[in-house]
Amino acid sequence: MNRIWKLAIASLAFSSFSLNAAIAVPSSQDLVSAIEKAKVLSAGTRISAALSNGEAYISTFKNAKATDEDCKIEAILVAKALMDLAPSDINRVNVYFYNAMRLNKRKEVSVSAGDVKAFGSGQLSQDQLLGSIAIKESEVSDQASKAAAYLQQREAARSSKTINSYVNGDTLEIVTELEPDMNDLDIKLEGTRVAQKIVEKTGTSAKRIKVSFADPVAKGSIKEMTFDLAQLTALDKSLQSALYSLQVAAVTTKIDLQTVEAVDGAVKAERADVLKRLKDLDKKGVGIEPFKKQFFDIEKMVSQGNDEQAAEAIKKLAQSVADQEARTKDAKNAKPSGKASAPAGTILPIPKIWLPSYQDRNPDGMGGGWKVEDIVKSPDKYIAEKELQLKGAAEADRNPNFARTLSFLYWQLANNKKISEAAPYGQRFLEIEARYHHMETLRKQEKLKN
Repeated sequence: MNRIWKLAIASLAFSSFSLNAAIAVPSSQDLVSAIEKAKVLSAGTRISAALSNGEAYISTFKNAKATDEDCKIEAILVAKALMDLAPSDINRVNVYFYNAMRLNKRKEVSVSAGDVKAFGSGQLSQDQLLGSIAIKESEVSDQASKAAAYLQQREAARSSKTINSYVNGDTLEIVTELEPDMNDLDIKLEGTRVAQKIVEKTGTSAKRIKVSFADPVAKGSIKEMTFDLAQLTALDKSLQSALYSLQVAAVTTKIDLQTVEAVDGAVKAERADVLKRLKDLDKKGVGIEPFKKQFFDIEKMVSQGNDEQAAEAIKKLAQSVADQEARTKDAKNAKPSGKASAPAGTILPIPKIWLPSYQDRNPDGMGGGWKVEDIVKSPDKYIAEKELQLKGAAEADRNPNFARTLSFLYWQLANNKKISEAAPYGQRFLEIEARYHHMETLRKQEKLKN
């Protein structure tokens, strides 16, 4: 992304920066249209704009993959587009990049007309320009701004409606456009949903929320609803009760880990490092499904603002991934400790100790639903899942049920003429049996059952 944007910046040096007046004082929609026409931001990115005392204020959403330098470049291109539009009316452009996952966070970049002119005339190099422009992260405390950010993000996937919000005394007022096909029931449902989500997402301290729908065709025609917090609570309970019998089916689709990027937020460098290592393991065919779930759980923690919890969780996951990397390396170069390995192709003296009732799957009774054909195809993934269930390789070795797992895996591979692949698992069984005597433990368990 950096390379593409740098090329875009470089191209501006050859374009004309003769800022000739184009229109009268531009409206908010004029500013948005100029940015969209310049194709500065990704298609469909939600933009809000305002102009006051020669300064333009642009609010948009930060791309999850964008770096601070990317934000600076986008801000410069936005400023250039607006100053070309109205050079006599705009002397500074302030761009706010909201975090779509955490609406109380945003990055701010301010670009002056002098910055743009200096670069266009060659007085500043690209690196000097980027170095001279500051970017800072700020906390959004203003209730109206947080409400607007939430609504902008929500509407980004829908129509390009204009949304405004402001605080009037103890009332938070939201003004948006009425869609052509909305009847009174639609307005009631939409207004209630907007008000409830504003309270949930922004934690507003306003006593009342007014939601107004302006008719874009019949100018001056407005339909509005006003809620107090007690009324919203009662409505929420009523809706929950009315909708309780409706079922929502959860459908999980397979995620290609190679396309995933760490979201913006706390401990991003640590999360990106773990993600890279998981991708490497995934390319090698190593089982990482349990690790993937933990990683996405941590990403959710970050998006919800649970930074301390995420920081602690990523440390633990990093250690688990390191253990898996070590096991993968050991399995690849497996050599028994103590005595020399048996000659290649030799069947090892591994007892068949899996549970008869689990001959086709779950031989250790630990669950997981693995079928034999899948175990034979991906033995590393199978073992990794079992180790994760038992809190790591060391704990697994101490568990008699894991001995069943190794015995079952060894013989399934051997029976499928994969003797060389079976050998490391068989050797591991023999080593932990010599250390922990699991066979004796399992025999005692069977006697107790009988």
